[in-house]
Amino acid sequence: MKSFQHVAAAVLAAFALLAAAPRARADQGPALGLSLDGYVAPAYDDSVTATTPGASKRQSRGLVGFATLANVGDFAAGGVVDGFPGIFGDGRLTVGGMAGWQPEVGGHRYQVLGEVGAERFSDVGGNFFNSPSVHETWLDYVGARLGTSESLGPGGHFELGAWLFVRKDIGDATVSNTTSNFLGGDSTTTQYQLGGYTAGAALRVGLRFDQRRVAGIDSTELASGP
Repeated sequence: MKSFQHVAAAVLAAFALLAAAPRARADQGPALGLSLDGYVAPAYDDSVTATTPGASKRQSRGLVGFATLANVGDFAAGGVVDGFPGIFGDGRLTVGGMAGWQPEVGGHRYQVLGEVGAERFSDVGGNFFNSPSVHETWLDYVGARLGTSESLGPGGHFELGAWLFVRKDIGDATVSNTTSNFLGGDSTTTQYQLGGYTAGAALRVGLRFDQRRVAGIDSTELASGP
């Protein structure tokens, strides 16, 4: 829980830092841009529910991911991959696409993005003693992201940013696993319902490449000459 709070505090600090960053030159505007970011995110996960009486599932977890986002003017589109490994079970992998609006205001980029993709649940409820009935289950999802980012450093190629995001699974599935008893007792079977929502906050760091245009000069001015 403390790690969740620490990362959430870092995300809020990133939003504050980006809002206070220096303004870009007024005579320039974005034409083409590409960002390549890695991110970490604490998340609240309501997509796995234990339906067997007496069983429970942890609903807070962390994500590690990679995202790429390209823009043409204010329109932006890209992709995202994130998740966390499960050595003995409860692994997660999400692969999705993003598209939406990314205006630049006062030198800060803001993102309002829709997201669609698929989420893989691996060995749900599994551990060293369990035998899951299904090793992998995929569910489609839809989602949304709100964020901001800022280019920093020499040449403006270093990027710092933050996202708030939410995802909702489309459909559901039921899986189970059986726990063996090495002392000779009966085995225990637990069922899990898959499908729900995930919400979290992400701190992003990466690289940004921009091809900018000079604002205020149009084709008429270029044709007329000095």
